Amino acid sequence: MLRCGGPALLAGALALMLGPLPLRGAEPAERPVAVVDLHVDLSYQANYQKRPFATGSGQFRAADLARAGVVGVVLPLFVPREVAPNGPRVEDFESSYARVYGELGRTPPFRLPGCLPREGGVRTWFAFEGSGPLAGRRDALAGWAKRGLRIVGLVHTWHNELASSSGDREEQPFGLTEAGKAFAREAVRQGLLLDVSHASDRAARDLFSIAGETRAPVVATHSNARALANHPRNLADAELGALARSGGVVGVNFHGPFVARGRPATLADVVRQVRYLVRLVGADHVAIGSDFEGDIRPPRELRDVSGYQRLAKALEQSGMRREDVEAVFSRNALKLLCPAVGLDGDD
Repeated sequence: MLRCGGPALLAGALALMLGPLPLRGAEPAERPVAVVDLHVDLSYQANYQKRPFATGSGQFRAADLARAGVVGVVLPLFVPREVAPNGPRVEDFESSYARVYGELGRTPPFRLPGCLPREGGVRTWFAFEGSGPLAGRRDALAGWAKRGLRIVGLVHTWHNELASSSGDREEQPFGLTEAGKAFAREAVRQGLLLDVSHASDRAARDLFSIAGETRAPVVATHSNARALANHPRNLADAELGALARSGGVVGVNFHGPFVARGRPATLADVVRQVRYLVRLVGADHVAIGSDFEGDIRPPRELRDVSGYQRLAKALEQSGMRREDVEAVFSRNALKLLCPAVGLDGDD
C-alpha cells in the first residue's frame, strides 16, 4: 500500500524493508504455482523472425508449459515499425491475428482466445502493443474484442497518432493526442484494459486521468519499478500508485536492463523488484509480464519458462506468503482478464 513521504524517502525505506534475498539459483517450488503471463511475444517470433510458433526462440516452448505451471498467456499482436515504409498497417494486424489464431488451434496445450471455463491447457488472450494503425478506426475495437483482444497499448517505442512513447529520442509536446484520448475511451467502453507499458510519462498521466473518469483499471503488462532500475520503460512510484488505485496490475518484466542497471540482472534482483512492488502497492496489484520471446536478456535463472517456479520458490524463501505469490503469479491477472470466470473455471 502507499505510504506518506517523498518518493526518495519511500524508495529508500522500502529497499531497507525488503530484508534478506534468496541465494542465486533457488530451486523450483515443490508444488507448482499456476502462472498467467501478461506479455509473451510469440506472435513476433512466428510472424517476423520466422521461428516455429511451438518453440519461438526457446524461452516459451509449448512442450514446456504444463511442467512450468503455465495456465494462461497474453499474446501481443506486435507489428514491427519497419514492416512497411510508413510503419504498421491495419492489414499487418489482420495477418498477424490470422497466423497466430491458426497456430493456437494446432499447437497444444494452447487454447483459442477467450474466457471459457478452463478444461486444461493454456488460456490465451490477445493484446495490441502500438495501436497507431487503428487511430482513425476506433469503431473496429468492438470487433477486435469479440476476436479475443483483451488489452490495448496505444504506443510502442516511437510516438504515433495516438500517444508519445517512453522510447522517443526527444520528448514530445503531448501525452495522448485527441485521437488517443478518444481511442482510449472507446477501448474502455468495449471493456478492454488500457496498458501503460511503453507510454511516456505524460501519456501515462493522461491514461490514468481517463481511468479516473471512467473508473476503469489500467495495467502495465511488462514494466518494473523505476526506483530500483532507473529506465524510462519502468514506472515511477507515483505512477504505480495511480495504477493500483485504478484497480490494475503491473506485470514484472524479466528483461535485465529493466530489472537492474549497470550490471547483469540476477534472480535476486527480480525478487527485489517483486517485493518492492508488493510493499508499495500491495500484493493484489502485482503480476508477471516476463516479455519472453521479445528479444530480452533475462537473468540466467529465468532464461525460459522453467524459471517461473524457481522465482516462486525464491519469493517464498524471501518471506512472501504463498497466497501472495499465487496472487502475483496468476490470480491478479485472471481477475482482470476474466472477471467472471475463476482459475479453475468456476463462474
